[in-house]
Amino acid sequence: MVEFLINHQLNIMLALSSVCATIALFVLIARAIPKRRRVALLLLELSSMFLLYFDRLAYIYSGDMSHTGYVMVRVSNFLVFFLTNIVILSLNLYLIDVIRGAGGLEGVAFRLNLCVILSLLGDAFVILSQFTGFYYYFDELNNYHRGPGFILCYVFPVVTPLIQLSVILQKKDRIAKGIYISLVLFILVPVLASVIQIFAYGLSLTNICIVGMAVLVYIFALFDINTKIEKAKRREIEYLKEERLVMQRLFDQTAASFVNAVDSKDTFTKGHSLRVAKYAKIIAQTCGKNEKECDEIYYTALLHDIGKVGIPESVLEKGEDRTPEEQEIYKNVTTIGDEILSNINEYPYLRDGAHYVHERYDGKGYPEGLKGDEIPENARIIAVADYYDLLTSKKKDRDHYPQFMVREEMVKAAGNRFDPRFAGAMVSIIDSDVDYKLRENNGDDFEVKLETELYCKEYRSRVSRGILIDETITKIDFDYEIDKGSPYGFFGPSIIVFDSYDGRIHGDVKNIEVFGYMEYGEIWFDGNCNSTNARNIEVTVTDMQSSTSKNIPHYEIMTSRYEDHVKITIIGEGKKIDIVLALPDTSKYAYIGLAGEYCVLRNIVVETSEDSKAQLPIERIAPVVSYINRLESDLPNIQIDRNRSVYTESVGVEDGMNVIFHSMSLPSAKLVWHCPYVVLFSSDDGKIDGPNYREYALVKLSGENDCDTIYAENIMTNNQSSEFGDWDTWEKKNKEGVECHISFRKKKNSIELAAEDAGIIIRNTTKIKEMPKIVYFALTGDECAITDIRIYK
Repeated sequence: MVEFLINHQLNIMLALSSVCATIALFVLIARAIPKRRRVALLLLELSSMFLLYFDRLAYIYSGDMSHTGYVMVRVSNFLVFFLTNIVILSLNLYLIDVIRGAGGLEGVAFRLNLCVILSLLGDAFVILSQFTGFYYYFDELNNYHRGPGFILCYVFPVVTPLIQLSVILQKKDRIAKGIYISLVLFILVPVLASVIQIFAYGLSLTNICIVGMAVLVYIFALFDINTKIEKAKRREIEYLKEERLVMQRLFDQTAASFVNAVDSKDTFTKGHSLRVAKYAKIIAQTCGKNEKECDEIYYTALLHDIGKVGIPESVLEKGEDRTPEEQEIYKNVTTIGDEILSNINEYPYLRDGAHYVHERYDGKGYPEGLKGDEIPENARIIAVADYYDLLTSKKKDRDHYPQFMVREEMVKAAGNRFDPRFAGAMVSIIDSDVDYKLRENNGDDFEVKLETELYCKEYRSRVSRGILIDETITKIDFDYEIDKGSPYGFFGPSIIVFDSYDGRIHGDVKNIEVFGYMEYGEIWFDGNCNSTNARNIEVTVTDMQSSTSKNIPHYEIMTSRYEDHVKITIIGEGKKIDIVLALPDTSKYAYIGLAGEYCVLRNIVVETSEDSKAQLPIERIAPVVSYINRLESDLPNIQIDRNRSVYTESVGVEDGMNVIFHSMSLPSAKLVWHCPYVVLFSSDDGKIDGPNYREYALVKLSGENDCDTIYAENIMTNNQSSEFGDWDTWEKKNKEGVECHISFRKKKNSIELAAEDAGIIIRNTTKIKEMPKIVYFALTGDECAITDIRIYK
């Protein structure tokens, strides 16, 4: 490297001096730079230019025995030494102006004045050396040689910048970041070069570095001025924005009224366009779009269904039940919308949503069958928002999807139906819906309180909201009256034991699939029962004296649960009915729905025991369902029946550590995140939720990281190899069982995790804000079994 610089330094000198000359011209005409700073920069660039120019001449005329050579070699070397101090003096003037503009010279004025004196004193020594040969001398062949005191010539160019550096560090917080960096580099790089040059004779590394840093100072000064100009422009623009907002509000009100009229053609799409516009804007904001882009996307989404004005209401109302012929008619919504909006020449982007919202990322959409980035970006965003509202809206043939099911659909549709970037943004929005306050549905609420009265005609004509059976004792009381109008002569209450995502009974095929509905059995209050998906059910009926003092029939139900067994005790009408029901496995939930046939249930009251350890005695009537009866290695096997319900033993993370284990999603698993997770954490005792617990990362092997950013920053990338196939294939492989591999790289304040699961390849870097002595990892998950855990380095 040194040899290269020696061989080419003359060309480098010429190039850099030319750059400085050009910059000096720019500084001279740059009216945006304050006058004092412009003078300092002009002096800095000119002195740097001449410094390197005459340094080059000194090398060119060295050894030249002509009269010109004799003169030029002496003049050039003199100016090189002289201008070195002038460059430092110019920097000092620039530094004074910067600090004065950033808040004043208090506390540093003496040091800066001292730098001026040292720079002038350095030049005085240069002049003195011309008569003494103290710094350098020339032999009879006109060649340059270092004098006995040549080391002293480096003292002033080194000491003075170090004093300047102390000032810069003291005023660091008041100096713009870019200028601060350029000043520090200007000082440190030439000083380092000076040290190298002492041992690299014949190389002008110091001067080259000085000039190079002078160029850098101008560049960062220009950046700083541009930043200030931009701030001024933004202030001016704010006023214009206020005026624009007035016009925007008028347009909002007009457009909203128009699209509401369009949406009102279908009862189930009322408010659809406004909601899609809101969601599309949120997606755009999440993806970093600026305000103008977000507004364009909002209005484009607001009008994306405008083509419906030309579609018969009979076709619109059919929804997913349209015939192929009716679907072809409905597809005209894109061309009709395009024709309407294409006439708005001032806002050509408005037609993107109407014309392209039904295109698919994989090219299987309509009307043009565009693929990937061929589809306008606005339309790709609106397509995601439109689908989200479709799923979370109640239709005539199905209820609204719960949020986690919508999330599942978005994850699976990423990359085929939708642009993965925008589908991923929608997933992150769903995960943080507390911030965005997305509505769960169109007015219905999953958390509606249990009915206090239930009027039952035909069997299952009315079923109450589900009452969760958990590990504590839950007590249900109600009175009932018979309806003598039964055409069958049968009447009385009953209960249905079931599981569903929303805690409600479902009979429609679509809703059964959407809400994961599973019915375990029906139980009547005479002791008869009907088992469906329970592994086993046992009913014991005991006659007993009625203890109720009420004049109307009254029932008391008590429920409790232990692992995969449920106990239900019904007391009333002189009978005690004990039911023990074995669920398919421990991962399943169990709800009781009150029902009946030609009766009225009144005064329904539900009470849960405050004693978390209170349970009804439950005898096991079916064997334990275990999926971890496999080989055990370094850590005990675990079965995680519910989200993070069980963890492996924690292990301290070490650099180069590898973890291999066998994973199997449980038969009940239905979602892509029903898979293993890796938790990175710290605590005083090394246990999950231990004293001073801090969680740094929660990496799901489906390719997500759901950890908060309080204690660490996580940067994740995930890719799908050819082994992946599609999500259905991936889920199938995980249910059959897969080998998973995790590796760790530990650095000063970060941990890099690499993981692979059936074709999903994950890379996650966790940057911990306050690194503890030990960072632990533990394996957990949701509805999966982890076995044969091996750890090695």
